Amino acid sequence: MHRIILLVVVLLLTVSIPLASVAAGPQCATIQSGTITDSAGNPLTVGFDQYGYNYQAHQFNGTYDSVDRNLDGTYFGQTGDFVDDRLSMKWSDDWLSNTDCDGDNELDRGTDDISLGWETNHVTGEYIDGDGNEQHYTYFVKIVWVGPGGSLWGQYEIIQENYNDPTGMYHWHEAAPGFGLNDHWTSN
Repeated sequence: MHRIILLVVVLLLTVSIPLASVAAGPQCATIQSGTITDSAGNPLTVGFDQYGYNYQAHQFNGTYDSVDRNLDGTYFGQTGDFVDDRLSMKWSDDWLSNTDCDGDNELDRGTDDISLGWETNHVTGEYIDGDGNEQHYTYFVKIVWVGPGGSLWGQYEIIQENYNDPTGMYHWHEAAPGFGLNDHWTSN
């Protein structure tokens, strides 16, 4: 009988200790919880939204018009032929996570609301050249956080950039290997 009681006590302790440590640990809200909101206060959802964001998958597939989450024919208030150009973005969890661990009901960004990690943009679009012909172009860029002193926004570097306009006069490429997440660019 003593062995059965001892076995029950050991089993209860085995089950209750991990449950207590999980309950005491940090609790991060997920997109599925419905408590994380966008800049307008609307709850984020899993999958692509009407603007082209899929925060769970760290992706955006939309246009310059929709990237600012405002379908008004502008890009952050700017107008031009480029607002309908297709934009695809991908980013690391350190750039913009898909959880809220600090309780502000927003997706977490690195530290002190500074995006760490990497982000890519791939743009495709058309324009009318001087002869009235429609032309196609593509643009790709990789951006990584490097800390204070970076040449882009004070903390970032462009490590790969590729612009291709087969019929125009712009063709250039700059590159570093991978996403730059090594000791040369960043340790995150």
